[in-house]
Amino acid sequence: MPKKGITYKLPSEFAEKVEIDYANLTTVKHKKESGQFFTSKVISDFMGNLAQPKSDIISILDPGCGTAILCCSLIEKLIGKSKIKEIKLKLIEIDSKVIVETKKVTDFLKEWLLKKGISLNVVIEQKDFILSNSGAFTKNTLFQDQLIEKYDYIISNPPYFKISKSDNRVQVAQELVYGQPNIYSLFMGLSAKLLKPDGELIFIVPRSFAAGNYFNAFRKSFFNDVSISDIHIFKSRNKMFKNDNVLQENIIIRATEITNSHIRVSVSECVKDLHESQISEYKTKELIDLNSVEKILYIPSNNKEAETINVFRRWKDSLNGYNIQISTGPVVAFRSKNYLISDYISNIKLAPLIWLHNVKEMEFVFPLNKGTKPSYIIDSEESHNVLLKNKNYVLIRRFSSKDDKNRLVCSPYFAKSTGTERIGIENHLNYVYRPNGDLSEEEIWGISALFNSSLFDTYFRTFNGNTQVGATELKQIKMPPLEKIILIGEKVKKSVQLQKAEIDNIINEVLFEKLYVKNRRSTSDFARVRIA
Repeated sequence: MPKKGITYKLPSEFAEKVEIDYANLTTVKHKKESGQFFTSKVISDFMGNLAQPKSDIISILDPGCGTAILCCSLIEKLIGKSKIKEIKLKLIEIDSKVIVETKKVTDFLKEWLLKKGISLNVVIEQKDFILSNSGAFTKNTLFQDQLIEKYDYIISNPPYFKISKSDNRVQVAQELVYGQPNIYSLFMGLSAKLLKPDGELIFIVPRSFAAGNYFNAFRKSFFNDVSISDIHIFKSRNKMFKNDNVLQENIIIRATEITNSHIRVSVSECVKDLHESQISEYKTKELIDLNSVEKILYIPSNNKEAETINVFRRWKDSLNGYNIQISTGPVVAFRSKNYLISDYISNIKLAPLIWLHNVKEMEFVFPLNKGTKPSYIIDSEESHNVLLKNKNYVLIRRFSSKDDKNRLVCSPYFAKSTGTERIGIENHLNYVYRPNGDLSEEEIWGISALFNSSLFDTYFRTFNGNTQVGATELKQIKMPPLEKIILIGEKVKKSVQLQKAEIDNIINEVLFEKLYVKNRRSTSDFARVRIA
């Protein structure tokens, strides 16, 4: 309960004070290991306000409750919209230290509701949410209905951290998992199975689930169980959980068991302007093709991004349709350390080792020393399994800096640049190539220009919510006709010195015959392949 002399009008106000006090007394290490990033009252109020009234008796679940601020805000908003007599509240939290604080908040909440003539039946359980509800993943519907409790509202800011494939929770939730999962997606996927027929799910999560191979199984299950009705985007990465030093692209979603024909998308810079959000509405089929294998969720933050999605939707072919593939660099440095050489040695057969830092926008620079990273790899029988034939490639960074203005950064690479028999491409790069053949110079320049353009960067940001650029995601991007790619390459090749604006203008001229994308960075110079 509140300290003497301090009064709080709302349970959510008290919950926020409790969580701030707890967070200040808890180590960063403990919070990180537990995936704890506490929710502010501004965000919890926004999330609670998304909920729609139902009956006068309601059930609520928060599967990773923290200090229960989300449920407090949800209840406050619901009783302001409708007449409620009874609330059944279940809170699950695995951290015993947090539960002590949660109990203080629920005591305050219960007393506050009692004054309004509303009864609260609250259950706080210290257990693992995934393992304790494993029955929800069974295919036996009758078994599910008998053992699994379902709810009108499930609201959560779930923990965020990667878990091992051997983790018991992963074994239980196999239908949600491909590759290395993040715990938040298991919370989302399981919660979608615990809703009543008219139930609502309201979560704040990273947007990384929207695309990518690792979340493919999750999306298939999640979108089979629920339908998204609302999405809120925060443009700023670093102002969401600033007290916890988190750089993450988070979104708030509301999803229902009932199918929604439209999705409302709201956008704010950060928390401060949350209630002044710009709002747009799209047909569900415009943002997600539920009949597709990938089920990628596009999240446009403005009209330009929405228009860009439509441009790509009109194209029918991917690079694969042009006999062009994308793979990830095979050289993993620590596994190949016996073959790595820092400086060129004339009496040893060496291949250039290309790293992330060798790839600039439209520019390949080699050698380019960075720290202790070696520039060469021994070309021998033993190392052939990680080396590639020296031919024309497009090199794409797999990771972009959080401060990079462009998510996609790539450069053309021509075999004549190094003249060696083989090359090494490090694992933090993707490379574009033609199997059993070679890409022409025009194709190389055209593909490089497209991936570095404002058009492709804008499109990529509508579904990719992190700094990783996966080969699988690139493979799925629809491309303009090959003859258009070649024409772009011809024009780029003829340019002596390119600026970013010129690349955009060439692409606009070839693809749209008009200025489609206003360049955001017109002062950046782009050079040819440069061998230092």
